[in-house]
Amino acid sequence: MARRRTASLFFALGAELFFVTTLNLFDDWSIEQMPVPFVAAAIASGIAYLFAASGFQSAFSLRKQALLLWTVAIALRLAALPLEPGDDFWRYQWEGKIQQAGFNPYVQAPDDAELENLRADFAGWEKINHREFAAIYPPATELLFGALSRISENPLLYKLLFIAADLGTIAILLPLIGGAMRYEGAAWYAWNPLVVYSFAGAAHFDSLMILPVVAGVLLLTRYESATDSRRKWLLATGAAVLFGLAISIKLIPLLLLPLCAFALRSRAPALLASVGVPAGLSLFYGWPRVPIWDSLRRFAYVTRLNDLFWWLIEETVWPNPRQKNYHYNVVIVTIALLLAIAFWRNWKRGLLWVLGAALILTPVLHPWYCTWILPFATWRRVAPWQVLSVSLFAYYLFWNERLFALPWHAELWMRAIIILPPAIALLLFVREGTAARAVSQERH
Repeated sequence: MARRRTASLFFALGAELFFVTTLNLFDDWSIEQMPVPFVAAAIASGIAYLFAASGFQSAFSLRKQALLLWTVAIALRLAALPLEPGDDFWRYQWEGKIQQAGFNPYVQAPDDAELENLRADFAGWEKINHREFAAIYPPATELLFGALSRISENPLLYKLLFIAADLGTIAILLPLIGGAMRYEGAAWYAWNPLVVYSFAGAAHFDSLMILPVVAGVLLLTRYESATDSRRKWLLATGAAVLFGLAISIKLIPLLLLPLCAFALRSRAPALLASVGVPAGLSLFYGWPRVPIWDSLRRFAYVTRLNDLFWWLIEETVWPNPRQKNYHYNVVIVTIALLLAIAFWRNWKRGLLWVLGAALILTPVLHPWYCTWILPFATWRRVAPWQVLSVSLFAYYLFWNERLFALPWHAELWMRAIIILPPAIALLLFVREGTAARAVSQERH
């Protein structure tokens, strides 16, 4: 039996590595039908991943478990490394390039007339999306783009940095999960093909935000067990600075600060650093004189794509023919605050609920957004989010416009591919939890 389980594990891992590697054959999306085999291979890699992660051999020695975890994690990322970056990457390069020329990315949008000479020298100009908007990323991200542009324009440099942060997240997950099951648990994140593709393949920078958030959460758990007052202040301040760094890269960790305040209790004032870090970095771009957040506000108001919830409301009781966001983001902030209050005694569980609500209620759900919650879903062992990370690959069918009556409009069948698998996994998860509680009550 043990040999059969081991053989099944390595077969699943081999299949996942094979399908991730085949993505390199289907990454030229200028060919109209190419997204279809890409999505098929990606979902196949995801199915293999679910079998592999669920079949992790905890019977191995801890040394062998560590070797297996890291070998597969690194191999998957190397397999995805040659993939063509996503279209956001060209904006990263552009915003770094114009900083080197002395322009402010929060002031000059890509199609600004002052940048005409720079456009002529930029090979990826035609690939930049939303050229009418100035920079929408927080200041630490823009500072990073400027620094990287001084070194090289090669996508490999960016990818290696994003992979390093991603591997750092895995390393922090191990002590966060703890115990003899830490390698088995961490495999659910380390081997996830969406994580692999998002950072090593498509070159999204979200791994740079995830790393300090997970590190900050680890410090919060250490804070709980600390007894020395000085150590508690050091841990509280360290967590606050890490969250501030994460917010300076992407704003989503702002939603977690109320829960952090409940976790720190009397030392919650340390969280002023979480606001102070992005505010301080904003000074490099002229804030408050320069309204560096204005472009993000305008962009968030009009952008709409692949949401999980609001489409159902709009097609029943609240029509939204122009696909505007209205006040959906206000709803997300309100729900996040209410959930923080509801989980003030259990901030660890609340982290998952707040991020989960944000993903369900966001009017825009790009697949790499799902990576935000995956470390916490791994930590708290909530498998439906891992299933969603697999089904979300269907999003990339948007690049094949022949499949749709209107470009960028999700038909019901496509929503079903994305939503039904995690919904079924959620029902099974709830059922198993109910059964486990019933058995526990019978024993006591």
